[in-house]
Amino acid sequence: MSLAAGATVVDLPRGGKLVRWGDFGCQIGAYPETIKDTMSSSDGVPTLFIVPEEPFDIRLGVSAAELEFPVYFNYYIRGRKFRFLCRRRQMLPILRVLREAIFGPCRVALEAEYLQGAQSFGFPDLKREMSFYKEAPERPRGRIQLRDIVEPYAFDRHGRAEVDGVTIELAGRDRYRFRRQDETLEVDFRPREAPPSRLAEPSRTFKPPVFGITVIGSGHGFDATTRTSGFVIWLNGKGVLVDPPVDSTDWMTRQGVDTRLIDDLVLTHCHADHDAGTLQKVLQEGRVNLHTTPTVLQSFVRKYRSLIGLSSAEFQGLFNFVPVLIGQSVNIAGGSFLLKYTLHSIPTLGFQVTFQGKTFAYSCDTLYDPDEIRRLHQRGVLSHSRMEDLLGFNWDADLIFHEAGVPPIHTPMQVLVDLPEPVKERLFVCHVSPGAIPEGSRLRLAPTGVDHTLELDVPVPEVMLAQRMLDVLAHIDLFENFSIPKAVEFLNITHAMRCAGGEQIIERGTKGDRFFMILSGEVDVRKNGKLVQRAGRYDYFGEIAVIMELPRAADVFAREDVELLWISRDDFLSFIRNTELPWLFRRVAQNRITDSWALFAQNSILKTLTPFQKTQLLAIMGKREAAPGEQLFAAGSPVDRLFLVERGEVRVRRGGEERTVGRGALIGGVSRLDQKAVYPAEARACERVRLFRLKMPEMERFFRSNPGAYVRLLRAADELGVVR
Repeated sequence: MSLAAGATVVDLPRGGKLVRWGDFGCQIGAYPETIKDTMSSSDGVPTLFIVPEEPFDIRLGVSAAELEFPVYFNYYIRGRKFRFLCRRRQMLPILRVLREAIFGPCRVALEAEYLQGAQSFGFPDLKREMSFYKEAPERPRGRIQLRDIVEPYAFDRHGRAEVDGVTIELAGRDRYRFRRQDETLEVDFRPREAPPSRLAEPSRTFKPPVFGITVIGSGHGFDATTRTSGFVIWLNGKGVLVDPPVDSTDWMTRQGVDTRLIDDLVLTHCHADHDAGTLQKVLQEGRVNLHTTPTVLQSFVRKYRSLIGLSSAEFQGLFNFVPVLIGQSVNIAGGSFLLKYTLHSIPTLGFQVTFQGKTFAYSCDTLYDPDEIRRLHQRGVLSHSRMEDLLGFNWDADLIFHEAGVPPIHTPMQVLVDLPEPVKERLFVCHVSPGAIPEGSRLRLAPTGVDHTLELDVPVPEVMLAQRMLDVLAHIDLFENFSIPKAVEFLNITHAMRCAGGEQIIERGTKGDRFFMILSGEVDVRKNGKLVQRAGRYDYFGEIAVIMELPRAADVFAREDVELLWISRDDFLSFIRNTELPWLFRRVAQNRITDSWALFAQNSILKTLTPFQKTQLLAIMGKREAAPGEQLFAAGSPVDRLFLVERGEVRVRRGGEERTVGRGALIGGVSRLDQKAVYPAEARACERVRLFRLKMPEMERFFRSNPGAYVRLLRAADELGVVR
């Protein structure tokens, strides 16, 4: 970076660079919530943003061009247009994101989301409601349009653009040159570092309540001191994530929450302070069940698929979409959810959930003002049944989260202040700054952190242990095709045990008489006193000695208080007899013995996989040797397997371009799952080479179970199909 006289370049804590050069200012890159950094700076929020080379940071799973809240701030608070500068190929995706977030979907067809279609009680005219929020009598068409709010600029074919008397040039990958008269300023943009909490060890493990709420954040998108609103609903020990803030997984890990307890996510709407962390969760370990309506889902797809570089079908293949019916009870993780559309600027869902006789109600973003709702009915914006539905919020629920903010987008605080005292005793306010709650109002901000988890006193279901055991069975990929009779057999032969932190579970050299699965907590696997693996929920261990009739190969200790499931050797061998599992478990065991984990550490993407994901790969990795000069695959032939180089070198060549790769390189190309793939290059062994082969049908199953790993490998593969 070279600095001109009087220029300053500041790295923003949440990601991006703030450039100030006299009266010229801009921001390069905009990660979620970076507006909270600039709002609190002396120079304030800039009006010009430059979109980086990659508008989506696949490594972190978040947008690096989150322009939505800077748009709101510039237009609605400062009364000025928002401007952005991008490459031509980025223009349409960025405008699509902004149009969807600000104006909502162009077409709305809700009939299929209601049991009785348009005749259902409370059926809304969302198109009319969204138009109400964009009314502007002074505008030519009587409403705000995107061009009134946003002014886009694009680099020309020479990589130049002029804004505010400054020429901005592309001077390399994410290097920007600013010229004004005889002065020059050059700035490099670098992606945001991972948050420190990714490296932090939790001081303890959080034990979820039978029914309760852990609040991750209770603030809003413009409050620099708080996290945006989002929380986990705990139901029978499993979690349902609601509108997770960015970096929620890191936050939960630091708090001692086992994130593998969370398979379900409710997406209420597609404003950035509610959906930015949703895609991040989708791209992390495992596969998420995404519960929302088709209307909200399609907004989510339209916003993010272009940024991430996937087709609509591919994007929707990253998660399990579970559509919900409005006004009808739906079961999510054992709880009975009842959802409805709120009164907001884009389609938004509020809900209540009932479990074991107690109810939690959540308003989500909404205008709850009885007087204003009645006025909107009189104006014809709301039908009579829609008005009654909006007025019928469940103030009798045992626990209530209700938002507040600036109307007409949000609920006036005074409405909550005026509520009866018995309601306030069960009410917590969210989506507000702490200072916004009036003194003496007896209103409380929703408390954040696991130490302040709110619990509802309900009886423990009698079938809780059996449900947890089946949950483990469902998450071990080797068992995924088992039938219901096999699940019954699993319950009959599986035992539960607890071990205190520090307790030895397996001693090296002893006979292997049990196969273990982790129900909760973590264990350390040690060889000669050295930690070689840390395993957690849904991981298994002890299979090497059981399957291969060998002495225990390592010592295993409970890292903390841990709950285990175990099956005796004889029962386990009987359980997997007449299936392909003996062969698969033997492969896992052999690959563990050859220390394949050290090989994963040599690859930039594979080393980031979780222990659970690495174990999944061990089950599909077969050994292969190649003689010097032997062809592994030819360019243009159908992709039937990938290769991971363990020892030796391989030459990959296409036309006049070639590359020699060695240990840790994954070769063969990761192709889109919705296309028939061919090898992009030829590969030959330079010497005697030892490799692992990964057959594509098995890899495709792995990718579908781990969509985040798939997308990262897809993006990391170079033009020759190599991931190093």
